[in-house]
Amino acid sequence: MATFDLDEVKTQAKKNFTEAWMSTAKLIPSGTKVSLERKGKPHILHELIQKSRELLLNLGFDEVENLTILPDSDVCKQYGPEARVILDRVFYLAGLPRPEIGLSAPRITQVKKIAAKVDIEELRSILRRYKRGEIEADDLVEALVIGLNITDCEATELLNKVFPELKKLRPLPSNKTLRSHMTATWFHTLAALQPKASFPLALFSVGLRYRNEQREDAHHLRVHHSASIVVMDPEMSLDAGREITRNILQQYGFSDIKFETKTATSKYYAPGQEQEAFINYKGNWLEVADIGMYSPVSLANFDIRYPVFNAGFGVERLAMILCEADDIRKLAYPQFSVAEYSDEDIAKSITYITSPKTARGRKIATAIEETARKYKDVIAPCEFLAWEDDSIQVKVMETEAGKRLIGPAGFNEICVANGSIYSDIVPSGVYTGINYMRAIAMGAAASIESSDKNLIYQVKTIKHLSDLNLQIPEAIRQYIEGQQKKIGVGGAVFVTIKSQPSR
Repeated sequence: MATFDLDEVKTQAKKNFTEAWMSTAKLIPSGTKVSLERKGKPHILHELIQKSRELLLNLGFDEVENLTILPDSDVCKQYGPEARVILDRVFYLAGLPRPEIGLSAPRITQVKKIAAKVDIEELRSILRRYKRGEIEADDLVEALVIGLNITDCEATELLNKVFPELKKLRPLPSNKTLRSHMTATWFHTLAALQPKASFPLALFSVGLRYRNEQREDAHHLRVHHSASIVVMDPEMSLDAGREITRNILQQYGFSDIKFETKTATSKYYAPGQEQEAFINYKGNWLEVADIGMYSPVSLANFDIRYPVFNAGFGVERLAMILCEADDIRKLAYPQFSVAEYSDEDIAKSITYITSPKTARGRKIATAIEETARKYKDVIAPCEFLAWEDDSIQVKVMETEAGKRLIGPAGFNEICVANGSIYSDIVPSGVYTGINYMRAIAMGAAASIESSDKNLIYQVKTIKHLSDLNLQIPEAIRQYIEGQQKKIGVGGAVFVTIKSQPSR
């Protein structure tokens, strides 16, 4: 059974990627058989997407695939003066430029050291074709291997050591964007089908929307699915669209439905012609869809001559309601569905970034903490010997006159309650067993124990756990932030720990 030593693999790859890439291949099992003995489990979102497709097809909508990438000028055509604000939420696409790569005499020498039999003219030809876009980026290594009759590793080494231009490439932004709402691309589809349409033209598309949200949490995702419909017909009205929307929501199993006109209308809808659809769920009115009649101005910008109704249903929002989920991420991503963390779990997860590796180092840490506690209120300038042996002296000191040896937060205790990490003067909630000075002393002792030189370890104002030489796993951090809880450590410590060789 193969289990990789991850630290060792990373160390090897950092030292020499090519050698690590080659040598670690032997760690992968070969000649084995693995049987999949049970039926696969579908993703809840894709089950709902499939249900959405089936019910919309049964209601008479034709399925289409809309564009995913579009120029920002399309958003301007739809939103008019409002576009600049809307574009703040879109993801712009960037690409790496193709560099001009020359082959000077020194470079040719480097090439020959890596692969002695390389045909230099053929290499120049490959680089020119790459620059012109005739060779795709992911085919470049293969082109070098085949064209120059060299190994995969030699090709990789050429790119890594001879052509630094490739390392220095930086993305250049374009005017292309990922669709942030399905409407952004409906106009192209409608314009293309308009000449051959029979009315009513009823279409749907289920696909991803990409929103540059300020955060991802229990109710917000940057990438989510929309089940979007349009109906184009010379007689189409918002009243007709409401009834279509009501019918769709009833197919999902919702019966108590209401519509409210939005106070501020998106500019791609006609004034007063945008509404939100709500369903009554356990006594609360929850918004599940946005509907409206496209503005004739937006339609005209895409040469569309007929009225168009649009409705968009958030698949993740519907899934949260139907599955009675409290966190949208648990539905979407497996890494969020695995763990719930108690206050005890969070407390146990708080560890030192660095700590002494020897018994001597741990004794130094204890001595620093005890000395700081004993003399914490002494007014500076002052210094106190915390540890001395044949190698070093360790002192806790303060040089600024009028200040206490240790700042007011120096012995705050790290605690956890209701999913938040905080500090208290005395232990409360779930106590971690760590105070500010203890964590700082561990960091200082870790630096001191293996050195006999002059060292100064200073900690001033605390803003983050890392200022205290403390850390938590990323999964715990995401959990705390996703639950909209806090990591609330802070305060003034102003401690200086100095070590120097013993006289």
